[in-house]
Amino acid sequence: MNRRKHIQLATITALAAQGGLPLLARPSSWGGDNRFVEPSAIEPITGFLPEFRPLTGGAMNRDFSATYRMIRQYGQAGGVAVNTETGSLKLAFKGNTCKILETRERKDGINNTVKTDLRFNGEHHTAKSWILESSIVDHPEARLVEQGSWNGKIMSVETKSSKSSYPTGKLLIARHSLLPLIASGKLKETPLQFDLLDECTLRRDQTVRYAGEIEIPVAGGTTVLDSYAHTGWGSVPTHYLVDQSGRVQLITMQSVNWALSELS
Repeated sequence: MNRRKHIQLATITALAAQGGLPLLARPSSWGGDNRFVEPSAIEPITGFLPEFRPLTGGAMNRDFSATYRMIRQYGQAGGVAVNTETGSLKLAFKGNTCKILETRERKDGINNTVKTDLRFNGEHHTAKSWILESSIVDHPEARLVEQGSWNGKIMSVETKSSKSSYPTGKLLIARHSLLPLIASGKLKETPLQFDLLDECTLRRDQTVRYAGEIEIPVAGGTTVLDSYAHTGWGSVPTHYLVDQSGRVQLITMQSVNWALSELS
């Protein structure tokens, strides 16, 4: 039984809904003709951008810790996204490990946290093993712990009540392990094709490719950022907006988006 089904049977949604059913992305063979760059890359956060100040310190090409603000989109008003801050994402990369804490706050008070300890290998940060714990405040019945591993061909996931295995056809890379890869600039010339570890869910046939520069409005003026587009089967189209120093300043995913607030 996968994580979503487990939580549904507990009558509590463990992961905050992303606002309706997500749209499937284009196939990974999409040609990258910038149709996902402007305005799509910033459309979900146009109400937030006038207050956003890009960070100017820190780096993501070595060990680092980063905090992102979660910026939700609740529709539009007057052609501008209605944005509200409703959580945070904290990442700590050290050596071949990454610790992740994601907190999502809901208006009904059902707040979800997901903690992940991830180990990875090699220059592409391929997943090796991970432990994920999902919990909801004041709802201990919805707590779930999953352990997973990848041996280069098979992804295995285990909970207290089940074991599953899934064959993979490409490199298995966890979603947040993409950040240092994008920050390195290596994907500017050569797109990355891989299978995605999205928490403990396998999403096959993914691609991250460079999609050009985009000028965006921010507090006090404008700034130019590199845009990387992530598409693939079963994934919400995602944009990573990166400054010239490799800092991933913004991540947009339709109704759920992330804005860099701390980096060390």
